[in-house]
Amino acid sequence: MDDYGFHNVWDIVLYDNELLSDEDALNTFFYEALKKSGFKVIGHLCHKFTSDGEGVTGIFLLSESHLSFHTYPETHYISIDVYTCGKKAICIHRDIESFFKNSKKFTVRGLERGSNLGAYQLIRG
Repeated sequence: MDDYGFHNVWDIVLYDNELLSDEDALNTFFYEALKKSGFKVIGHLCHKFTSDGEGVTGIFLLSESHLSFHTYPETHYISIDVYTCGKKAICIHRDIESFFKNSKKFTVRGLERGSNLGAYQLIRG
């Protein structure tokens, strides 16, 4: 089995933070976007915090690996992490970009992973 994978992370800052406290809207969006992109969801967990900013955290276990997200309504920020083996996360990128189209800041970074990659590189920001 080929262990080649893709790890993508999104850092998004919104103008309006209302969505970032809406557990149902976020859970539904990510579930539908994963299905539409051809991923197989084999489990998921979502939790809405009731103190310290009312954020939401969620994880979707995929047969291809995982998607996780965490919101910080108090700073209008959501972090999204998608790691997939054998399938590029770019197929879900368009849905994420569209869903969060009215963002103040939208950053995505990608990393290739697997045992057959070249020498280890430490990237410092």
